Amino acid sequence: MRGEWYMYRLFRPELSDMNLSSSSTSNSTPYIVIAASGNGSNFQAIADAISNEKLHARIACLIVDKPCYAIERAHMLGIESILLERPWHKHFEETIARIGPAVIVLAGFMRIIPSHVVERFFPRIINIHPALLPAFPGKNALEQSFEYGVKIAGITIHFVDSGVDTGPIILQKAIEVKDNWNLETFENHIHELEHRYYWQVIDTLLTRPFSIENRKFKWGDEE
Repeated sequence: MRGEWYMYRLFRPELSDMNLSSSSTSNSTPYIVIAASGNGSNFQAIADAISNEKLHARIACLIVDKPCYAIERAHMLGIESILLERPWHKHFEETIARIGPAVIVLAGFMRIIPSHVVERFFPRIINIHPALLPAFPGKNALEQSFEYGVKIAGITIHFVDSGVDTGPIILQKAIEVKDNWNLETFENHIHELEHRYYWQVIDTLLTRPFSIENRKFKWGDEE
């Protein structure tokens, strides 16, 4: 990707051919798949945005790599959940290929996607990270940034590539960290940013073309 330029459009209704047995919507509704490993609060926020008709999409399924509360959320929402079997990456790839979603949304999915899977589906896999990349990549970024004593914190929404939190950045949002915040308060504010902006990015990716040049992201309809 480095040194190269690409233009993308992730959802084109005229070419959509979703044939899920559970589908009752027309081809004008893009499908997304969400992958999680824990509480599933971002999964819930995305589902709520769809329910409130803010996000024009349908969740084909929730993918999880272990038993977690996100499964309970999916059950309450009437959304299919798939618990990955070993080897998890093979089952993950097969599930994505079978469904053919417009976007694969990682929402607290604590696995590194193998490079061949990333290359197959790039740039359809996106991730949200609870820090301002490239600072604090990897696990426990929220705790690491708080313990480090950052004065500005935030979130990064990015495409997934073969590295760890190294993909092209779509959006970053920052907040000022107050001196009287404890870790729980800090975490709550970061989650508020996640829940506010992740579904908006998904919605925009489904409706607007974009380009990636030398890893720099830009909406394709901007001058």
